Amino acid sequence: MESLGLRGGLLVYPERVAPGEVLIQAGKITGLGKGVAKKAERVLFLDSLYVAPGFLDIQANGALGYDFLSASEKEISAILDFFVQHGTTGLLATLTSAPPEVLHAALRRLKSLAHPALLGVHLEGPFLAEARCGAHPREYLLPPSLEFVRALLSDFGEIVKIWTLAPELPGAEKVVEELKNRGVLVAFGHSEASYEEGLRALSLGPSLITHLFNGMRPFHHREPGLVAAALESPLFLSLICDGAHVHPATVRLVTKLAGFSRLILVTDAVAPTGFPDGEYPLFGQRVRVENGVPTLPGGILAGTTLTINRAVRNFAAFTGCALPEAVRCATLNPAQLLGIEERKGSLALGKDADLVVFDEEFTVHYTILGGRIVYQRD
Repeated sequence: MESLGLRGGLLVYPERVAPGEVLIQAGKITGLGKGVAKKAERVLFLDSLYVAPGFLDIQANGALGYDFLSASEKEISAILDFFVQHGTTGLLATLTSAPPEVLHAALRRLKSLAHPALLGVHLEGPFLAEARCGAHPREYLLPPSLEFVRALLSDFGEIVKIWTLAPELPGAEKVVEELKNRGVLVAFGHSEASYEEGLRALSLGPSLITHLFNGMRPFHHREPGLVAAALESPLFLSLICDGAHVHPATVRLVTKLAGFSRLILVTDAVAPTGFPDGEYPLFGQRVRVENGVPTLPGGILAGTTLTINRAVRNFAAFTGCALPEAVRCATLNPAQLLGIEERKGSLALGKDADLVVFDEEFTVHYTILGGRIVYQRD
């Protein structure tokens, strides 16, 4: 593998932005700072573009008309390649509530696929509250079941990284314990939990709240629900920053309460991502995309058409934060959640050379994955 040097860029560290150079050898970052790129066999001159760690998206359902639930291996690769073009160097393929045989088939395809951007799977459901299931088909929801969990994880435990469930459902406590014992990160979401139920559930030791505010009992000043319990906790909180799922003012308030070290930006992108406005099939239903926002009949939000670079751009615009703070929410924070921060999530010597190069509009010019340029803007 030839060595690669990046010159003339602005390096985005967790605490600052600074001019500098990057040297990449054997898929790792081996040099940072002034003059290191001269040791490389190939040098890219970046003309003041930003160089950041590659973006990590822990919740994406599909793109280009394909959904991870039903996509073939070739279609899964197409989805991943699409997101790579927008700066994603690590992604959890998210599977929504579906019949067990459909979930198992999707997991078999994902397990057999070797793609450098695929970090594993996020199971969102089927243990969700019916009142807060959103676009998940109600007929596929199930009560929490140890038998279901054990049957699935016996075959796919090594690729399932996160499992989202509603903690107030009967049987959820035993499922949470089982998932934690098997090394799966527990996330709470699509929940009707009250504030008191939320506090009890948080004592079980989950790791994440899935898309805060969306798919849960709304915050009310007399019944603040899981939202308030989560904000008072030390947990990571994922947020959808498309301007439709969470109002920009709410994003600002959450940021003031939680700080930048706990927030994780997700796309929650669905199959129509990458396509223009129109009507498309989704999870066995029809979804209408208008102004980039997918909705079911009746106005129910059905995921997004976001890419992660746009999510970071929106978060920076909504909060007015500095660039490193916005980038952290899609790099270091998800890496810490997944326990891979020693390899990914920041610019540091010895880490994987997974990088994204973008301009002031967050348009991606290069994506570098494992030290290789896997996307270059025309």
